[in-house]
Amino acid sequence: MRKFVVILMAAILLPQFAMGWGRLGHRTIAEIAERNLTPKAKANIEKYTGGTPLWKYSLWVDEMRNHPDYKKPLYGLHASIADSDCTSPQIVRDRYRDGKDGVTAMYTFREQLKNYKELPDSVVLYAIKCITHIVADFNCPSHVRYVDNANKGDYPAIFNGKKVGVHRFWDTWLIESLQKDRNPQHYADRLNVLSKKEIKKITKGWAQEWFEDAARSCRPTLYWVDNLKIEKLDQKFIDKATPLVESQLQKAGYQMAEALNTIFGK
Repeated sequence: MRKFVVILMAAILLPQFAMGWGRLGHRTIAEIAERNLTPKAKANIEKYTGGTPLWKYSLWVDEMRNHPDYKKPLYGLHASIADSDCTSPQIVRDRYRDGKDGVTAMYTFREQLKNYKELPDSVVLYAIKCITHIVADFNCPSHVRYVDNANKGDYPAIFNGKKVGVHRFWDTWLIESLQKDRNPQHYADRLNVLSKKEIKKITKGWAQEWFEDAARSCRPTLYWVDNLKIEKLDQKFIDKATPLVESQLQKAGYQMAEALNTIFGK
C-alpha cells in the first residue's frame, strides 16, 4: 500500500510541462462536456461513475501514467501527430507514433464500446476516464505534434516575470491568468456559449477530423516564438494567444460531449 501511495504521489507531482492541459484546463473541458451530454448519455454514464462529475476523472490519466499497472496502456495518449499539411491519417500515426496516440485511442475506444453494456463495469469506467482526458489533450496547442516539428515547447520564455517553458505557458500559465479564481465551473460558464450551429460544425466527424482541425489552428504558433532565445511573452503575445487557447478549450469540451453522446446515448 505504501509503495502504491508513493507512486501515485510521484505521478501527481510531475512537472506540468510533461502533461497536456493543467488542472484548470482539463476540469473546465470536462465541465463543458458534462453540460452538453444528452439526458440518455448522462444517465448511462452515471451507471458507471455513480454520479461522480466528469471533471473529477479528467486528470486521472495524468495521475496514473507512471503507475506500473497503467504505464503501458496509457503511454502515448497525451498527444497526436499530423503531417506538415495538418492531416493525420492512420499511416502517419502508425509511422511516427506506432499508433500510440490520442486519435488512434479514440477509434479503439469507440469500437470496444459498441456493446459496452456487455462489458465489465470496470472496463467501461476505465474508458470513460480515458476519454475525459484524451479529447482534451489533442486540442492543447502544446500537445499537437507535427512530423516536421516535435513542438514540445520545452524551451524557456519569460511570462509575468517568471521563467517558464512555452509548453507550460499554453497548458497552464495562460489560462490561469485568464481565469484568476481557477474555478472550472466559472470558466465553463464563460466558455459554454457556442450556438447549436457552431457546435455542430466543430463536432462534425470523429477524432481524426477533430485533431486535424486542432493541428490547423495551432500550427501558426510554431512560429510565434524563437526557440533560440528566451523571449518575453508580453501582452501583445497574450492578446494573440488568448482567443486560440480559449477556442481550443471550447472545441475540446463540445467534442468530448459528442464522443460520449455517440457512445453512451443509445
